[in-house]
Amino acid sequence: MKKIYRLIALAFSAIVILPSCAQLLEPEPYGLVDLDLVWTKYNYTASLVATIGKGANYENAFPYSAYCDEAESVLDKTDSGWYSWYNKDFNTQSYLMYGGWSDIYNNIRTIAFYLTNKDKMSFTNITDLEKEFWDVKAHFYRAWHYFTLMKRYSKAVIFTEVYDLNETFSTVHPNTTEEVADFIIQELDACLAATEDESSPYTFRWHPQSFGAINRGFAWVLKARTAMFAASPLYYQEGSKYTWEYAYQINKQAVEELTKHGYKLFDLEPEDNYAYGVYDYYHIFDNDASRSRDKETILGNGGRLQMWNNYGLPTTKGRVSCGICPTQELVDCYETIDGEPILDLAQPYLDAEHLQPNYNKNNKLYDPENPYANRDPRFYGTIYYNGAPRWWRNPDSLRVETFVGGNCGISDDPTTKYYTRTGYYMRKYNCAYSDEDGNYDGRAHNARLAEMYLNLAECACEAGHLQDAFDYTNLVRERVGMPALDESMSQDQLRLRIRNERRVELALEGSFRFDDVRRWKIIDQTEEHVTGMRITKDKTSGKLTYKRFSFGTRTNKGDSKYLLYPVPDDEVQKMLKISGENWQNPGWD
Repeated sequence: MKKIYRLIALAFSAIVILPSCAQLLEPEPYGLVDLDLVWTKYNYTASLVATIGKGANYENAFPYSAYCDEAESVLDKTDSGWYSWYNKDFNTQSYLMYGGWSDIYNNIRTIAFYLTNKDKMSFTNITDLEKEFWDVKAHFYRAWHYFTLMKRYSKAVIFTEVYDLNETFSTVHPNTTEEVADFIIQELDACLAATEDESSPYTFRWHPQSFGAINRGFAWVLKARTAMFAASPLYYQEGSKYTWEYAYQINKQAVEELTKHGYKLFDLEPEDNYAYGVYDYYHIFDNDASRSRDKETILGNGGRLQMWNNYGLPTTKGRVSCGICPTQELVDCYETIDGEPILDLAQPYLDAEHLQPNYNKNNKLYDPENPYANRDPRFYGTIYYNGAPRWWRNPDSLRVETFVGGNCGISDDPTTKYYTRTGYYMRKYNCAYSDEDGNYDGRAHNARLAEMYLNLAECACEAGHLQDAFDYTNLVRERVGMPALDESMSQDQLRLRIRNERRVELALEGSFRFDDVRRWKIIDQTEEHVTGMRITKDKTSGKLTYKRFSFGTRTNKGDSKYLLYPVPDDEVQKMLKISGENWQNPGWD
């Protein structure tokens, strides 16, 4: 199919292709190049190819955590996007989250332009392998773009050619989730069928020299994610081939391919108390492109982070903000070290505001008066809590005090960006040594093997392959020293444990939680209310008192319309006029 109804200027490097016929007849002033000239010089075509992946890495930032129940932004009481998200009910024109509809389609148009015209290349200073790799990039990024559209909108318009200026678009319709998923997997299979040669930079490789480079492993990740999303409650339609069994088979094959090619969970113990265990160490480890030590990361994500600056503690020199603050809901999901959840996962809270926790009666280790003791090791590597050591290397030098009046004490001041709103700070990725060591912050990961194990575990559970579901969940737990799950539990109980495991393992990473609660269709349970922990300290006895508090209702964020992004209103009106078909997602009319 083919589709484009906005002929927006296509820009790449110093070359700009303009859609006006008159402009295409002009010579080359100011870096403008006739369309036909693009294929006459290596540098021209290479510049076009270099733009193919523009914007593909859409959802790698922490702010998504504060748009769901993982975190509350420190800017929640000031004029900001966060304040709007928490306090306003949006319509199609005011919706805060940028879906990228037009930009993504512009990028897809660039790819279609390249793939339908590449045979016009007339220069000879290029090898067949490099040409093939350019094709792989085009197909790969087209798959990635369509995955993002499918995830955000549940549908997309598939087009493989650029329409001319006379097209009426009256017969254009959005493709279903199943059709888009099929197209994504078809594109990725085309990439995986390409030449593989680890010695050549111009082939689609398993292990490129850069952690941020597309690779065969990430192609399998996208295939697996696509199948899992298409099978999930939000996207699945009766009769679709994307059943949980179908998703299980694809995810199983993906994991087998990844492990066969050397991927494994990071298992290096930190030296000299550099971090709190393997999990913490992984998230502050400086990825080595050779993969000699880190064999878990499938696709890295940019340079080292500046956690000390943008997500810093009040005691950190030079910080500008504490950024986003983990919620009590996130803290509650960490089990005790015996493997028992703190709360009853079937009904974690007895009230809508989450102020009355429904404690798991089988948990004998949790003490509400000493709530941070005996927890899953990932808790200590993810969250700064009251009493946490600032640096594991020298734990006695400074302790984080989040109680009222403490050195990092909770604040109600709406103008401050430095003190926690929730009683917690973000520990994951944070520097390991001291205030002067901001350059030692970790790196984010776009894809890693632990996620793939949990994706497979979820699909296996839903498809009834319970032993695989236990096995792959337990691999993730075993890495951090948590006990294996009790295999006598039912499928429903296992589902809850796997979902909680995702919440713990992938906490504060990209958009995982934001996406999960939507594809599971549980935002009515998770998105309207989040809480924090206010701790007061008696000046005489030193006794600490813990009290949960609510941030109030996040306006209508549990409404089912927020499961999907709204299609931009101007696009909806345009196609309604042209085809008579309403493209808008449910609830956004």
